[in-house]
Amino acid sequence: MASTLYTARYLLPIAAPPIEDGALLVDSGRILAFGSRSELRNTSQGAKEIDLGDTVLMPPMVNTHTHLELSSFPDWLNTTDEVEAPQDFVDWILRLIRVRRNIDLNQVRASLVRGLEESLRSGTGAIGDILTTLPVVDVYQESPLYGKVYAEVLGHDAGVVSDRLEAIEAMLGRPPGKALNWGVSPHAPYTLSSSIMDRVFAFSAEQSLHSSIHLAESAEESAFVRSGKGAIVDKLYAAAQWDPATDPAPGCSPVESLCRTGRLRRNDLLVHGVQVNGADIALIKRTGCHVALCPRSNAALDVGKAPVVDYLKADVQLSLGTDSLASAPSLSIWHELAFARSWFAGDVAPRKWLEIATLGGARALGLQGRTGQLTPGHDASFQVVRLPDLPNMAELEEALCAAGESAVVSRLYLAAQNVLPES
Repeated sequence: MASTLYTARYLLPIAAPPIEDGALLVDSGRILAFGSRSELRNTSQGAKEIDLGDTVLMPPMVNTHTHLELSSFPDWLNTTDEVEAPQDFVDWILRLIRVRRNIDLNQVRASLVRGLEESLRSGTGAIGDILTTLPVVDVYQESPLYGKVYAEVLGHDAGVVSDRLEAIEAMLGRPPGKALNWGVSPHAPYTLSSSIMDRVFAFSAEQSLHSSIHLAESAEESAFVRSGKGAIVDKLYAAAQWDPATDPAPGCSPVESLCRTGRLRRNDLLVHGVQVNGADIALIKRTGCHVALCPRSNAALDVGKAPVVDYLKADVQLSLGTDSLASAPSLSIWHELAFARSWFAGDVAPRKWLEIATLGGARALGLQGRTGQLTPGHDASFQVVRLPDLPNMAELEEALCAAGESAVVSRLYLAAQNVLPES
């Protein structure tokens, strides 16, 4: 098969500076070279050329934390009598549980299909998806997306959790999708007892799986872990009929409660990481975990703002996630990126934000050898992006970060195949 040369007004490799009049040489689903249009035309004579015009050619976005089976949540909510907005983080959780309780398997299946397609439309090439409803796992089989599916575990009933882990173990013999691998998600410190948390992390280690856990998301969570008191006990535990007296509070921060007990391992993924201090960040760095930032969800639930500058100073690996459509307005990392750039008010340079949204996510999901940057030897996976007005080279990265809804993904290639669904 002849090589293909893709050319565009701008090429954004991520790990190298942008190139004007750039080109990407592809053969057998892999990147052979990147550089200027004129340079690669001279060195790849005979290659078929596809001119993508006034566009930006760059790696796909990576969404390291999402709950795609909740993609129809806004529609589900509209069919209920839940008219009052949640007053706090725990009220939001309780509302989510009430709405989800009335949704059947077919609705969840359709919602997951919708989420997978919407991810592709927004230029996302890899996901870290939380799977709560195990029977719909077959939906992933037709998706070209890369990444991990984290099977979720929560609860205080040892028997129920044993059954859950057995069900997950039975599924591990078959990957969830063509380019998707398995992970495990112990939900959060406030939804698993200490003994069950130990069990889930031990299972993850035994099966050589990475874990993804919601951690240090809210002040309510921190209060619960430090004292065993607060809204989580008064409202969530009361509703679930869990007894906090059977599981003494660790008396420390959520991060410390997991890092110091050795539960977390290198390359596990911590989601949110809002309620942390310097000591927590040092522990995260020492443990070798990644942090998935979900700023739109954090803002919507009013749980605070992650200390992004402190994370970067400590060289903690960051990525972006959209969380679910129960707390964010879309599944687009382009939208998440624009919000992050604005919300953190210039704390992070545009080039770094673009790296976080692509290569940072690839690293978090163990895909850094396949995607996240345009480099020889990697899969030929890239998105083709149109902006209303392409800026000059000096302003390109800032324009991409700020683009949000104005960024239009016209093509999405995964392993050299255009997988963008029809609108």
